[in-house]
Amino acid sequence: MMSPANPNSRSASVRKNTLLPVLLIFCLFAGILFTGTSSVSTDPVPEELREKINNIFEAFDTDDAPGCVVSVYQDGQTIFHNSYGLANLDYGIALSDSSSFYMASISKQVTAAAAGLLVLRGELSPEAPVSDYLDDWPDWAGAVQVSHLFNHTSGLPDMYDLMAIAGISLSNVMTIDDYLEITKNGESLKYTPGEKYSYTNSGYTALAKLVQEISGMEFSEFVKKEILEPLGMNNTLFHDNRHRVIPNRVISYAPGPNGFRQTYLSNFQGVGPGGLYSTTGEWQKWDAFWQNYEEISSEFTELKSLMLVRAIIDQKPLNYAMGLQINEWKGEQVIGHSGTFMGFKNDYRIYPAHGFSFLTLCNREDAEPADKNRDLARLFLEDIFDEFLNPYSGTYHSRELQTDYELTAEDGHLILNRRISPDGPMTEESFDHWQAGSWDFKFQRDENGQITGFLLSTGRAQDVEFQKVE
Repeated sequence: MMSPANPNSRSASVRKNTLLPVLLIFCLFAGILFTGTSSVSTDPVPEELREKINNIFEAFDTDDAPGCVVSVYQDGQTIFHNSYGLANLDYGIALSDSSSFYMASISKQVTAAAAGLLVLRGELSPEAPVSDYLDDWPDWAGAVQVSHLFNHTSGLPDMYDLMAIAGISLSNVMTIDDYLEITKNGESLKYTPGEKYSYTNSGYTALAKLVQEISGMEFSEFVKKEILEPLGMNNTLFHDNRHRVIPNRVISYAPGPNGFRQTYLSNFQGVGPGGLYSTTGEWQKWDAFWQNYEEISSEFTELKSLMLVRAIIDQKPLNYAMGLQINEWKGEQVIGHSGTFMGFKNDYRIYPAHGFSFLTLCNREDAEPADKNRDLARLFLEDIFDEFLNPYSGTYHSRELQTDYELTAEDGHLILNRRISPDGPMTEESFDHWQAGSWDFKFQRDENGQITGFLLSTGRAQDVEFQKVE
């Protein structure tokens, strides 16, 4: 059973009322120089907001280390871009909006889109066994359906873990068939397909193989012809040939005791679960595809809807659709994906109700782009987040311990105000479940949905009751 996500949960009028008035000041700030390493920008973001963004990435704003590039998209258009650090330490090449990054698992949504087109055209059935399309599919995985590959419910062992067990290096020159052979040698499923969720790169390699078999084209060529070229993404590609030249290719690094060491694998050419190279400038066109501001064809409109369909397990929709994680954070639906491989750390998040998207790509292993994207969202959606957080604000009293806790909403954060640790910004684990350090706060509501208190657990003390008094 499948459940559609709701990518536009608020009306267009609400979106217009909640968007930051950045476009109104476009003319005033167009042409102002950035304070970061990039040279010139005409992005319609005011000086004060640009400074706050630059402060988020301050640690990467250097001319002698790798770093990150960031773009903020609004309604499918770039409203902010800046680059921090170097793309290549050997030659001192700075990062820019044309730097071509290995996108890691962000690639999965493009792979899913390619297979999704075949579904829409009636050439690939989600309910069909994979063995209907691949003659040499193993008997032990005979129950795996195409839909299980999309949403990680196949039970297939992960091919990279199998390679690690077998001592096969990621630097080996391998094809889709080689990676698929590794998966086939797994010899058993982790669970009955469709019963559980377990993230596995093997499923997306199988999807890439299905695209090849059904289309009669190389996977990279099919994606180029059917998706990238129609979207105008002419400098984005799936890298299935290690000899191919990739203009403005970014090299990845990891910090070490004697400086940064290169982690880029020059022989790696796996596609499907990863393998896509793109830039923040090019990704704007993919974001426009999602934000409905550049309709390419009715087929692409159907494709977007298809890709947001989620499987149902134990009567609950998964937080994963077709190459996309779908979650709720601070009361807002968030769609996107992260990626980590070869020292690249990437994150892409869409807030569809408000037309904002955030892309952070980093070529250093110690970066945390998902955290950066959350910080960016707090800046651009601060008022919306504060509206969600305000009901949590107030004084909470424990009658048994005769102590009060004060919570406040500030700058898109829920703050625990204490003189001792834990204190400061809290982390939302799920709806009404927050953490401060290792402490768990589970909020309680009355029949009208009003917050009445919380239960506090610290590990050695469980469910200490606090009542909201004001």
